[in-house]
Amino acid sequence: YHPSKDMQDDTFRQWYHFDAEKKTLGHLAKAIALVLQGKESPLYDPIRDIGAYAIVTNCERVRVSGKKYHYKLYLRNVGNRPGNMKVERFKDLQKRFPERIIMRAVWGFMPKTPSSRRIFRERLKLFAGPNHLYYNKDPVEYPMHKIKDCTHTSNLRYRDRTMIYQNNKLEKERLVNDFRQQREDTKRLKAYKRFLSTQLERAGSEVDDMAMEDFVTAASDSEYMRVFEETQGQDPNPTKVQRVHYKSWLPKKKYSANRNQRKGLTPVIQKLEWNVEENNKKKS
Repeated sequence: YHPSKDMQDDTFRQWYHFDAEKKTLGHLAKAIALVLQGKESPLYDPIRDIGAYAIVTNCERVRVSGKKYHYKLYLRNVGNRPGNMKVERFKDLQKRFPERIIMRAVWGFMPKTPSSRRIFRERLKLFAGPNHLYYNKDPVEYPMHKIKDCTHTSNLRYRDRTMIYQNNKLEKERLVNDFRQQREDTKRLKAYKRFLSTQLERAGSEVDDMAMEDFVTAASDSEYMRVFEETQGQDPNPTKVQRVHYKSWLPKKKYSANRNQRKGLTPVIQKLEWNVEENNKKKS
């Protein structure tokens, strides 16, 4: 199916209204470019022109992420002569000519062909402020919830954003903490069994008629007395010898290149995955 020539007439084209307030510049420009080219229409044909008109208001309220507000540059050379290059920052251009920001961004998403230049020149209507001049066309409100808002989280690293942290990092931290707790419990259980076996060897045949609870109590008391006799007369808080550099007498500190790196998490996660697979095989 190919749209007929009558369907490509300007009288049948739809008008869409975009509100640029609090929207990310790149996502907004891409949506506008798709509407102008008609790629969102079910009648889209690459060799036919069924695009719509786009009215954009609140151009001065569009946002950019990161440091682009201060460092994004716009270059222009109207006469195309050497030495006529004008450079302007995003924040300065937003005060002087906010429509040009969206104009440049939309043109960047469109193919550089004669038909695209005609579409860009005739169908893109940009306005600073909430009002426009085409209310008589009954423009349809574009679903702005589909266009990404520029919030404070856009300036953060991907892994530090709230939803990413809640969905990924919290679950990983819980798995790692559970694995470390399980490892610590296993280590303490082995040490406790080793302690009981040592006490059993020392007691000999005296514990044959004792209950388990009585044996544990007697073993604990015996260990307490042994430690008390060995440490009797010693300083409970021994002074720690501080190592210093020669002649400068400055304290020595340990320096490590891996201090701020999160080491050992990947093997922990892999081991957890292997344990889960082994448990599933045993159950099956």
